[in-house]
Amino acid sequence: MSCATPALPPSLFTNGSLSSPQSVSMTSSNSLVKVSDSGGYKWRLVIAYDGTKFAGWQYQESPPTIQSVLEKALIHITKLERKELHLVGAGRTDAGVHAWGQVAHFVTPINYTSLDSIHAALNGLLPKDIRVREMSAAVPEFHARFSASSKIYRYQIYNDTFMDPFQRHWAFHCAYKLNASKMREAAKLFVGKYDFSAFANATREDGVPDPLKTIYRFDVIQMGSLLQLEVEGSGFLYRQVRNMVSSLFSLTAFNTAK
Repeated sequence: MSCATPALPPSLFTNGSLSSPQSVSMTSSNSLVKVSDSGGYKWRLVIAYDGTKFAGWQYQESPPTIQSVLEKALIHITKLERKELHLVGAGRTDAGVHAWGQVAHFVTPINYTSLDSIHAALNGLLPKDIRVREMSAAVPEFHARFSASSKIYRYQIYNDTFMDPFQRHWAFHCAYKLNASKMREAAKLFVGKYDFSAFANATREDGVPDPLKTIYRFDVIQMGSLLQLEVEGSGFLYRQVRNMVSSLFSLTAFNTAK
């Protein structure tokens, strides 16, 4: 199997930080929190999912996405229409991407005095590959996307002659020997605040976002045959992380394959 190509699959794991640069605090689950003077209450979710069978986060009716499945469960519980829920995720993910701590929020016109039963009912309606790990009330200023202090993406590469069948949904297979030390040194060059336009794919939906992003760390960790690349940053351009990882991957894959 050849893997000497920079066309890597999407990130296998994503995680949105739960803290906020504006120090937006979470309230207790029994608090009464208004979204605006016109009425309404905001709720924060922390979601984990195996994205193997889903076409990413962003809503679409078919094939199913994480947002569409989650919204169906919320509609069933709250009896609200989709447009009334205003479900927002911390960021979009591509097909096949998994998450351990993706943050989202939604709003309702009424307050729930106890979230335990709502939380349990929500997980009871969701398929086994999606779970809401946390549910809490949020202050009006909280926003799942804009209140995140950082986001983390992780790629896993199984670097051995044969693929471990138990890793097939969790790692990309590369039969050629990769040089983790060279990748680790090169990854350091990404750390800092830079214009990452060269690593972004054009997208019609996002217009022209701010190309200046801060990368806090870019770790390359080798655990036997498993190579883990984990990136934490203030935010990312469309497919920026995939292209950054791809450049590190090709750095040694092309040389080794010669």
